Amino acid sequence: MDAVICRDYPSGAETHPDRLILYFGGSYREQWSEDYTLAVHYEGRKSVDAVCTDGVWRAVGGDAEWVRLLNSEECPAVIMLYFQAAASVYAAARACAAKGLALEQLDECFSSPSNPFAAPELVRLLMDDCGFPMSSAFQVAAACCGDLRATGVDAAQVYPLQPRTAHIITILRNCTDSSLAAAHNSNDPRYRSPLGAVTEASTLTLGLKILAGRASKADLILYGDGFRREIPMESAERGFSVTFRVPHQAAALWYCFRIQTRDGTHWLCPDGSGYHGRLYGKECTGFRLTVYRRDFETPAWFRRSVMYQVFPDRFAASRDGTAEAGVAYHAALGQTPELHGSWAETPRWQARPFERSYTPDDFYGGTLKGIEEKLPYLKSLGIGVLYLNPIGEARSNHRYDTSDYRKVDPILGCNEDFRRLCEKAGALGIRVMLDGVYSHTGDDSVYFNRYGHYDAPGACQGPASPYYDWYDFQHFPDKYRCWWGFDSLPEVEETDPSWQDFIVSGKDSVVKTWLRRGASAWRLDVADELPDEVLALIRRAAKEEKPDAVVLGEVWEDAVLKESYGSRRNYALGYSLDSVMNYPLRTAILDFVHRRCSAYALRDFLIGQQLNYPKPFYYSLMNLLGSHDVERLRSALATDIRIKSLSREDQLKLPFSEDALERAVELEKLCAVIQFALPGVPSIYYGDEQGMCGVGDPFNRLPFRVERQDLCAHYAALAALRNGSAALSTGHVRFAAGSDGVLLILRWITDGKDVFGEAAENGAYLAVVNRNRESASYRYDCSDLGFGEIGGIVRGHSGSIRKIL
Repeated sequence: MDAVICRDYPSGAETHPDRLILYFGGSYREQWSEDYTLAVHYEGRKSVDAVCTDGVWRAVGGDAEWVRLLNSEECPAVIMLYFQAAASVYAAARACAAKGLALEQLDECFSSPSNPFAAPELVRLLMDDCGFPMSSAFQVAAACCGDLRATGVDAAQVYPLQPRTAHIITILRNCTDSSLAAAHNSNDPRYRSPLGAVTEASTLTLGLKILAGRASKADLILYGDGFRREIPMESAERGFSVTFRVPHQAAALWYCFRIQTRDGTHWLCPDGSGYHGRLYGKECTGFRLTVYRRDFETPAWFRRSVMYQVFPDRFAASRDGTAEAGVAYHAALGQTPELHGSWAETPRWQARPFERSYTPDDFYGGTLKGIEEKLPYLKSLGIGVLYLNPIGEARSNHRYDTSDYRKVDPILGCNEDFRRLCEKAGALGIRVMLDGVYSHTGDDSVYFNRYGHYDAPGACQGPASPYYDWYDFQHFPDKYRCWWGFDSLPEVEETDPSWQDFIVSGKDSVVKTWLRRGASAWRLDVADELPDEVLALIRRAAKEEKPDAVVLGEVWEDAVLKESYGSRRNYALGYSLDSVMNYPLRTAILDFVHRRCSAYALRDFLIGQQLNYPKPFYYSLMNLLGSHDVERLRSALATDIRIKSLSREDQLKLPFSEDALERAVELEKLCAVIQFALPGVPSIYYGDEQGMCGVGDPFNRLPFRVERQDLCAHYAALAALRNGSAALSTGHVRFAAGSDGVLLILRWITDGKDVFGEAAENGAYLAVVNRNRESASYRYDCSDLGFGEIGGIVRGHSGSIRKIL
């Protein structure tokens, strides 16, 4: 008996989703191609239709003789046992394909440790119907089935039922001792304890399981940058294990297992998931292991917050003449600012006749007083952290070209306005994060003074300037090191003692002064442009001034693996940053929604961040879906085109239909559910909660406007739910997928303590997100946590967070 199935989708399920078409008897012949691919041809088979009732398969149609036998009390036990195994194996393969899982991952939805026919029938199905090589089919069967030998079964008895399976039973019995199958899962406490990143010099236990075959020896291979250690493992029940102390120095490490058998050496390394083990014939990239500082902590208030990012020029105006006076100030310096007459005007994005290139110095007149007036709105959204893009004096509207670190830009207001903003925000439970731009200054600044607009001598006026040593002149004064080749952004020498004293470590340094004025946190622009030791100096200075200050870095890649300037950075290891902007999360969520990856791939990405980031760092991640450096979320969701890959001119030509924009609102809501259900700090880019649209810079920085109150209410409800439950901020988390389009996120606290050991109210929530148009059912077994099996129906293009405790 066998079932018709293909590698992509079981054909027998196309017209009868609850019925299997199985085949008995007949004969077969094997045909090998020149590349050693096996094709099996069957003849003379009889078909039987089978359905499952209460976990038992019954024959309900097809060949009358077989149906009568299978339904009679006289049916031989071996025939019934084989019938149940064959139907279960085929149904599992069909379910696996229907969920969007690769059949190599069949063990996620199928386990049959007791039926002796399950393994040989599964191997037959994978090889004959799905094109698997014997070695791969053997690995899958070993992971799903406990008995590869079909113990207690006479192969001759199986021949009339399925001659090919009878032959495979003989093959499996001959090769089970010599063919190796092994398992390790770095996300399973049975194989790794404790899970996740670990502190320096702590004890770690790693294990592997021998599923089939005989191994004489196993070694753990632990390695990192300039480090490699081989540790013999001890024999354990059905495998090997080792308990050891990790290195005393925080580092990004990897590990794999070298297994010896009589046939040679095998390597157990991760598959594409990053945490499931797979056997290879050579050493491959290992499982990741992050070791971080034992004293690494991050402020508790931050990881319980919801963030809101504001581009100060475009959020709210105060209409008191502040902006006009500020524009006049810049013009008097000899600069060329322009103030828009209306917030409805289009931002300038092309060079003016007197310019060689576009200069972003058109302003809409947003002010700090305007932001202060909008604080009640932020409070209604449930915001706890207000992140401001740079507010220091600068020539441009984005202000990443600092002119004076100690002054609020006059267009935005004055230093007293900032103090008052922090005071008013604090009264509402909102803290302020500032943007620190320290890898470079503006060329038109107090410090560089390229054009002589400032009275005091800058570096361009020669060595007499106190700032001359901040810069690296190759040819004074017109050739110097600058940020990414932009001569308007001269880079500073961060190791210069006078720079460090002025910006970081001095009693009245820039870092300390703004915290003293009311800020609670720093976001560090282009953190990878600052040396690790300088980042650590900034973090230390900030916490000296304000012990619960947060120092967050702009990092676009994996913060543990990131390399720049010839070395691996230590952002996540407890030295230099509290956490980072989580741009990889944004990419992963958009890929999921745009069907560029499945819910299983997104689940694996989320598990990877959970396993590889230190807990204090992970729960402080700035989980963003939009920012000033990427296209607006709604626009990104309204097209499958990667907007950032286009030129500014081509971005403006993109057509966005009303239907696409309306669908994007639905998709944004489900993206927000994911964002607010995750550990870390969910961050809303101003206007995204109102459904604002915009391609790249400067169209992702348009003036704030109210558009979609339904979307705003959705964000407010999510924030209220999160702010009202410790389980959703600092509770435990587990990730799963219900199908290729359904993601599940479980959050819980059940022992009165959160993951940091702090007292917290018990509670449990399940977030369910469906990216597909059609409704989908889901079931999630949480019995091991005491929540039982949770299931339901989720509408298409929707998501929700459901309280389960």
